[in-house]
Amino acid sequence: MRRYTILALAAVFFCTAPSVVPAGAQTPVDGRIVRVVYRFASGGTWGFHLAHMTDGRYCVRFGDPGRLGLRIIDRVAVDRSHESRSQAFDVREKGKVITLVTYQKGSIRSASNEIVLEISSCTRVEGAEKEGGCSPNRYVVGINGADCSAGLTLSGNPRVVGTPICEHYAAQWATPFPQR
Repeated sequence: MRRYTILALAAVFFCTAPSVVPAGAQTPVDGRIVRVVYRFASGGTWGFHLAHMTDGRYCVRFGDPGRLGLRIIDRVAVDRSHESRSQAFDVREKGKVITLVTYQKGSIRSASNEIVLEISSCTRVEGAEKEGGCSPNRYVVGINGADCSAGLTLSGNPRVVGTPICEHYAAQWATPFPQR
C-alpha cells in the first residue's frame, strides 16, 4: 500500500496560508527553492519542491521533475491538493470495484533554520457517507548556509524513507535547466 500512496502523490501542488513570520523577518527559504529527492534501492525517485512565495505563502509540489521555477510551483493556490481518483477492489465484497479518492492537506511552518511540513495523505471511498482516514506525514528540511538536510516520518513511523538528496537554489520565475 505504501508504494501506491507514493505514486498517488506524483503531481500534487498546494500552498498554505501566509506564514506567521513577522514582516521583515527572513525564513530559511526566502529567495530560494528547496528540492528534496529520495532515491529508492528498488530504483526510482520521489520528492518535493518547496518555496516561500512573495505573498507569504509556502508552496510545495510533490514529485521529482527536476528543478522547477516559482511559476510552476505557484500554479495552484489551495489549502489542499486536488483530488485524484483510482480504481481498487473492495476487500469486503469479492469482485466489487470501488473508486478511491485521495488528496493531501496540511501546514508548513518555519522555525529557526528548519522548515516543517505536516502533510496528511487522505483517502475515502467515492460515494461513501463517512470520510476515510488520513495518514500524517512529517517532512523536516534544515538549511544552514549552502548545506541542506531532509528527514521524513511517514504516518508516525520515525524511520527515514530512502536516502534524501537536499539542495536549494535561487528562486526564479522561469524554470531552470532540469537537472537530476
